[in-house]
Amino acid sequence: MTEQPPRTKPSFDVSRSPAPVAGCESCRDLAARRAAARTAFDYSAVADANVMMRSHQRLDH
Repeated sequence: MTEQPPRTKPSFDVSRSPAPVAGCESCRDLAARRAAARTAFDYSAVADANVMMRSHQRLDH
């Protein structure tokens, strides 16, 4: 068994928020949650919404 070197770069740009998929209610809801968090200057909640949207998109799209 060969060991893989540790990953030094993420497979996507983590500084960019994921875009919601058109026509997807879950994406729309997560984008609305993220927008509300930004309005409230709650950047922890913004990050949480981004993580949830990436997870949703990876599993469902």
